[in-house]
Amino acid sequence: MIKKILSLFFCMITLSGVICGCDRTPNKRDEYKSLDTDKAADVALEYMNNKYDREFQVVSSEKDANYSFVPGVVQDYWCDVELVLTNQNLDEPYIVRVTLNENTEKYIVQWDTYMTELVKPWLKDHMDTITNNIFYGDFFSICNKISDVNCDKGFASDFTFASDDRLSDMLYKNDVFGYYIIVIPEKRFKDNSTMDLIYEQFNKEISDSSIKVEVRVYEDVFYNEYEKSFRNGNGIPNGYEQYKVKNETISFKK
Repeated sequence: MIKKILSLFFCMITLSGVICGCDRTPNKRDEYKSLDTDKAADVALEYMNNKYDREFQVVSSEKDANYSFVPGVVQDYWCDVELVLTNQNLDEPYIVRVTLNENTEKYIVQWDTYMTELVKPWLKDHMDTITNNIFYGDFFSICNKISDVNCDKGFASDFTFASDDRLSDMLYKNDVFGYYIIVIPEKRFKDNSTMDLIYEQFNKEISDSSIKVEVRVYEDVFYNEYEKSFRNGNGIPNGYEQYKVKNETISFKK
């Protein structure tokens, strides 16, 4: 009986601590309610038109929030505005995330995904140059999941880069996340010395960055089939797992 009473007592103390903790959690419910999706769309459109010097149009504007486990408590909120380039049909619209500046009524842009369309091919070209110096064209590559490391998607609104930037300089100034995937035939993979060479060459340019280099090695016949499918814009052929010789990811973040 005493054990049950003590157990109940400790449970009440724990619950009391949780409730008190919740009381101290800032509730952004009022700010979330005041976030106007039309205003957010106007801010996003002006931002995109000015930053990229192109003409966009709004497709949709929807707000959402992260809620605490306590009913009615909003921990974070935002409005995702979808836009497309005017007179251009795209399967996936670009997203601009807009929210209110803390304790103000000022609308601010947190990030956008259009910048990914600029950074991704630029990054891939630079990485391909390094890879080509190792395999002399006997490879193909995939670049994906590219974003600012501090953003859910895309890049922060103040992110900029120039097309003539050096890769190492750009990554030194910005923490960019992403996967660069090298696909090579088995005939080009000798042993772990190949992995050492890849690490050595990339480390010169992307040391201490959040870019990951994934190396995929396939049996020669399947590699040819995969490359043809890739060049034609199709995915990886069925049964690829049984032809995989090696799959290893190299990280450069210290």
